[in-house]
Amino acid sequence: MRKTGKSLISILLLIISCTLIYAQEFPAGTNAIHKDSLVISGWATHVDVVRGYINISDTTKTYTEGGITSNKAWFGTPENATGQANGQLVSFGDAGYAIARFAYPVSNGPGADFAVFSNAMFSPSNQTAKAFVELAFVEVSSDGINYERFPAISNMQYHTQISSFQTVEWNLYENFAGIYPVFYGVPFDLDDIPGETVDKNNITHIKIIDAIGCINPDYASYDSQGNIVNFAWPTPFHTGGFDLDAVAVINSGNTINQNIRDEISVYPNPAKDFVIINNAENSEISIYNINGSKVLSGKLNNNRIDIENLPAGVYFISIADKDYNTTKKLLKIE
Repeated sequence: MRKTGKSLISILLLIISCTLIYAQEFPAGTNAIHKDSLVISGWATHVDVVRGYINISDTTKTYTEGGITSNKAWFGTPENATGQANGQLVSFGDAGYAIARFAYPVSNGPGADFAVFSNAMFSPSNQTAKAFVELAFVEVSSDGINYERFPAISNMQYHTQISSFQTVEWNLYENFAGIYPVFYGVPFDLDDIPGETVDKNNITHIKIIDAIGCINPDYASYDSQGNIVNFAWPTPFHTGGFDLDAVAVINSGNTINQNIRDEISVYPNPAKDFVIINNAENSEISIYNINGSKVLSGKLNNNRIDIENLPAGVYFISIADKDYNTTKKLLKIE
C-alpha cells in the first residue's frame, strides 16, 4: 500500500504525542513503575519476536516505507526490547508476539514480580485520563512450552469500533500490557495466575501477545471473561500492533544472585564525606535522592564514593553488575 497524506499526518501526530509524553508526569495513585525505579532488579536479556499482519482482516494489505513493502509489521528489532526501557521499540502487528528470557528466573515475591514497558500516549497531551493504547496479553512459563495467562479484563464497550487513532480511558483495561506511557511499566503479580502448570518461583519465559482491537468476532481478541477487547484498530502500518520497549524483573529466583547482594555493605552510614562499598568493586553505581532523581553515577573504584557535595538527606545507592542489581539506603549528614 502506498503512503497517503492522511497516514503520514497520522503517524506524525503519533510521533509528536510520543515526544510530549516524555515531559509529562504520570498520575499519582497508579501502580505504574518507572524505568529507574529502585524495585527493578534486572531486565530481559533475550527477546524473540514473531510478527503479525498489519491488518489481520485483510492479509493482502501491505505498507511501504524506506524501500520495504510488507503485509506484516516490521518496525524495530528484537534487540530493542532487551535491557532497560529506553523508548526504542519493536512492533508486533496483529496477533504478533514476543518471548522474553532472563539471566535468572523470575520468582513470586511480595507484590509485583515483573513489569512490561510499552508506549501508550496521552492525547491531548495536557491530560492523563485518555490515551492511545495498543494492548497485549501476558503469559508466563517455567519451561518455554506450557504457559499461563494473566486474567486480563476489558471494561470497554464492544458495540462500536474504536477507530485507528481514537483515544480511550486507559484505566478500563486490567492486566493488559500497554496502558502506560513511555518509560512506565505495567506491573504483573504472579499471585494473579493459578500456577497449575507453571512454577511461580521459576519463571523462565514471559510471552507478550498482541491483542487485536477489532470487534468483528472473526478477528477479535477476548478477555478472561469472554468479552471482546475493543481499542484503536486497525493500525495498518509497519508500526502496527503492540510495541514492546522492555521487560523488567522485580523479584528474581536466583539464590546466588541474592547471596551476592546480601554480602554488599555500605559504611559509614550515616556518612558525611564519603562511603565505602564492600564486595562491589567495578560495579556501576547510581545515587538517587528521596524524590527518585539521580544525583551521582559512575563506576566504583577502590570501593569509595565521595559524597561531600551532596546535601544532607536520605539517598538510595543502586549497585549494578552483570550478576546482580541491588539498592542500599544511605543517610547523608552535614
